Amino acid sequence: MSKILIVGGQMENKGAQAMTFTVINEIKKRFPDKEILVNCIDPDRGYAFDIIKIGKKLKIEMLGGVFGTLGKLIPNAEHVNVTRGDMERIMKDTDMMIDISGFALSSQFTIRHSVNYLVNIMLAKRYKVPMVLMPQSFGPFEYESKYKSIIMALIKKYITYPTYIYAREDEGMQFMSRFTTKNLKRSMDLVLQGSSDYDLDVLFKPGAYQPNERVYVKANSVGIVPNVKTMKYGSREDLLQAYRKMTDHLLKRGKNVYLLRHSTEDLEICKGIKQYYPEDARVVLLENEYDCIEIHHILDQFQFIVASRYHSIIHAYKDGIPVLALGWATKYQELLGRFGQKDYMFDVRDLAHVEREIEQKLDLMIARRDEESQKIKEVTAEVQSHTIFSEVFGELPTSKKVQVEEPKEIEDVSLQIG
Repeated sequence: MSKILIVGGQMENKGAQAMTFTVINEIKKRFPDKEILVNCIDPDRGYAFDIIKIGKKLKIEMLGGVFGTLGKLIPNAEHVNVTRGDMERIMKDTDMMIDISGFALSSQFTIRHSVNYLVNIMLAKRYKVPMVLMPQSFGPFEYESKYKSIIMALIKKYITYPTYIYAREDEGMQFMSRFTTKNLKRSMDLVLQGSSDYDLDVLFKPGAYQPNERVYVKANSVGIVPNVKTMKYGSREDLLQAYRKMTDHLLKRGKNVYLLRHSTEDLEICKGIKQYYPEDARVVLLENEYDCIEIHHILDQFQFIVASRYHSIIHAYKDGIPVLALGWATKYQELLGRFGQKDYMFDVRDLAHVEREIEQKLDLMIARRDEESQKIKEVTAEVQSHTIFSEVFGELPTSKKVQVEEPKEIEDVSLQIG
């Protein structure tokens, strides 16, 4: 059975989990007999696909030449669960490698982070495996001077190999266009383009999926989905005060407020908000750890949400649920702009502005909720009318592998993994 190898995935972060599940769900609808392998360090929770832990050392050694020598100098990683022989067999039987990193190739991370990202591309090229970089953020590329020439040379040499590179934002398109244009395309987040319902049979082994008891949200409720990463732009106290002001106003307007984490570490903020309302049943703290499937069902029950986690916004938009977003990166601004929702975007780097404007924006959302919901549904329908999944997997020749070192013009390129 031929294989598809997914890299850049995570299973503990709910946004990354949603990307992993979405890609697998869409592949299995088209190619039910394909064996799916996901390279990540997270535990196997009874998945119907295989979790393989490769490690940087093994991947670099497999490149051979000077890289192979360098790989031998890297310490062994404890989490690795495959041998070089295993990986040789896997790569020779792999039809496609798919990268689903949400954001990895950038000088905002360590140099090792970028090198590890590029090694995946180098490995695909070494074994002549077609590769696609699914929608993600890219750049900037302002590396430290002592590393910059090396990393920029690697990007320039290998970034032309993937048959498709999907940049999630215009900013990423601009950064990547310095290196390539023939295989570069703009695309919305991949979760937004996937089916609303997951086929649990292709994601979990029989009987393995054990969700929490279903959450039923009270009528007339608003969800708050915070993000612990916002704390680096202000003090914990200032952030909690902003959320308290939102919550007070929503209660004054007759709403119930649910506090929900979209990533494990966000529970701290949820508890911090709830401490101001210890006996108020209208403020509900959801403490359980929910996977992306359960979170989707919860978000669908709110009138709207106040969110700082990017993929909580994506999940809400898929169901036509409006969002008042507290973000900082370009990806938030471009996402809300695409849906005509820029009136509801706040930059958390300016909490004073949040404090001044938040009540007015909440009132605006309450007044225009149905109108905004309809607008979101229309854009979502447009996005899903032609998805990257039909583009990548839908119109393919019969050969097992294709040589993609020198891509054709992007309009004429498609892959076959049959």
